Amino acid sequence: MKYFSSLLSLVLVVCLFTTPVSAATKFPDVSENHWGIQEINYLSEKGIINGLPNGNFAPTQNVTRGEAALMIAGALNLDTPAVENTPFNDVPKNYFAHDAIAAVAEKGIIAGYRGNYSPRDPLTRGQMAAILQRAFNLSGSWDREFKDVGKDHLFYSSIQAIASNSITVGYPDQTFKPSNNTQRDEFSAFLARTLNEDFRVAKPLPIDDDVEIHHIDVGQGDATLIIAPNGQTMLIDAGTQTAGQKVVSYLKQAGVSTIDHLVITHAHADHVGGAVQVMSEFQVNNVLDSGIPHTSQTYLNYLTYIDDHDIPFEVASIGGTINLDPSLNIRIVNSGVEGDSLNDSSIALHLTHNQFKYLITGDAEETAEHRIVEQFNVQSDVLRVGHHGSRTSTTPYFITNVLPETAIISVGEGNSYGHPHQEVLDLLKEIGVKDIYTTIGGSVVVYSDGNNYTVEKQNDNGQPGSDPIIDDPIDETPTYPININTAGLEELQFITGVGEVIAQRIIDYRAVNGAFQNIEEIKNVSGIGDATFERMKDQITVN
Repeated sequence: MKYFSSLLSLVLVVCLFTTPVSAATKFPDVSENHWGIQEINYLSEKGIINGLPNGNFAPTQNVTRGEAALMIAGALNLDTPAVENTPFNDVPKNYFAHDAIAAVAEKGIIAGYRGNYSPRDPLTRGQMAAILQRAFNLSGSWDREFKDVGKDHLFYSSIQAIASNSITVGYPDQTFKPSNNTQRDEFSAFLARTLNEDFRVAKPLPIDDDVEIHHIDVGQGDATLIIAPNGQTMLIDAGTQTAGQKVVSYLKQAGVSTIDHLVITHAHADHVGGAVQVMSEFQVNNVLDSGIPHTSQTYLNYLTYIDDHDIPFEVASIGGTINLDPSLNIRIVNSGVEGDSLNDSSIALHLTHNQFKYLITGDAEETAEHRIVEQFNVQSDVLRVGHHGSRTSTTPYFITNVLPETAIISVGEGNSYGHPHQEVLDLLKEIGVKDIYTTIGGSVVVYSDGNNYTVEKQNDNGQPGSDPIIDDPIDETPTYPININTAGLEELQFITGVGEVIAQRIIDYRAVNGAFQNIEEIKNVSGIGDATFERMKDQITVN
């Protein structure tokens, strides 16, 4: 269909620094569009920095500890008379920054280690923060924390000081990367911001309201509503087609009138089935899809509706972000990759609200879970457990990297898959999960103010319900006979002789030919012959 020829790529550009207005460049290798050109020109005009002998600035080259001392001495206008020796054994008299190192050391701004300064070593970002703090007597405590700078970090107070003075807001993933080497353009920007408030960066908006995460009771399926502090909304999946109206009713009861982002994690019917009903009832400003298609009629109906109503559509890109609220960082940590199964193509999102962290992974299984933790730090306070608590997800390697305090499982009561599987519940308890909730009997809502969070289990009327529930394991034996007209991919695999491939063929056959009229018709599905039919016939029904 024409829709597939016009799929848009997700382009989410996150900048570390504010984009400056165009300025004339003083160095041929610093373009007029370089993010730090104004700061570099400012320091150059003051004689604090100089280019290389070839006239270039080499903006991405690492700053050495010796060069940093030279620039600090220039910024402070320190008297750098010739002296016989510096306090350091490895800074000879003929070293180009000898006098500057001596002057800066005399002021207590720099220190060595065991009598050495290592002037030719690159300056780390943590060391840069410490030098700036000491040189300019910076103080203060930021109202937020960097994920990779704990209170016991060597440079914690220095990094807090430069952040509280609007010299940095760190990276988009709320890290500072203190062990990374400092580039020449980075050091120039930080130094210029320290000297001139006009260059300082805008602080993130204060966190003054809660984010709400509603795990809607849709039976055996998924639908999660996020309401941001600024009132914008994101719906992650829409349950089955049968549950679609329940999702619509829940959204209306929650006061939702517009869905800013509709995220369909993957193409299975228990995630996309209710999407058309949702889109027909609410204005949807954007749809985000994994990009891995399915031939089911349910998925085709969803695509057709989007195309017919010109709803903006994007394919999620791993590493991208979703712009929902300035106080939220929502990172796409998984999406469809060529060769993925539909489950492993699930869009997974890691949400950070200051100190609070939340992870939702759709039906991602072992391959995708491994990919996620290899690429991202996804430690979280709350985990929406993958694949309804199936043993095919929540692997030990994955869960020991997430280490949640609270786990939430979207699952239908008495489902034929045996979800949640007991080994998953045991593993969650083993790694220290304090509370495990399911959506059986009512939705589960998480509230976070950015520092603390609470979880509320609601009953079907939206009123406060019971405390965390996980009692005896659900019987994993499916209910026979299995209805081959309504069973999903997993349930079909409980039929003798049916694996994932043949289960998908059964679903595809239904989509093309309609419901099976009798059980013998299943023999029309490729891979099911007379012998296989004889073994399965007592396990299946069409009613």
